[in-house]
Amino acid sequence: MTTFQKDTLDALFAELEISYGQTAEYDQLLRDAHFGIALSDAGREFDGQVDQRVALLINKHRDGE
Repeated sequence: MTTFQKDTLDALFAELEISYGQTAEYDQLLRDAHFGIALSDAGREFDGQVDQRVALLINKHRDGE
């Protein structure tokens, strides 16, 4: 199981802000990102528990892209 490192988290949150920071749903996406990352780091499934856009970002950055 791979846990997120600071540089990976920084990249994920930067991409989230660039893509959705000016939208009304940004706060919810941010909460989903924190929750999804915690689930991912704990080795738990997060797909279906967070917004799909957030799940895609978590998968992308967790896999080191």
